[in-house]
Amino acid sequence: MSKNQRKRVTHTQREEQQGKKVMLTFTVIALILIVIMLVAYTIWA
Repeated sequence: MSKNQRKRVTHTQREEQQGKKVMLTFTVIALILIVIMLVAYTIWA
């Protein structure tokens, strides 16, 4: 493998890992918001 190909593969893997982290973060935030909404609805309903 040439140097450029190796750089490209490493860069692509890094982007994929970063994308997975972002998706995980959004999922956790969404779940926390859902729990907060359910608790608030239970208290004020």
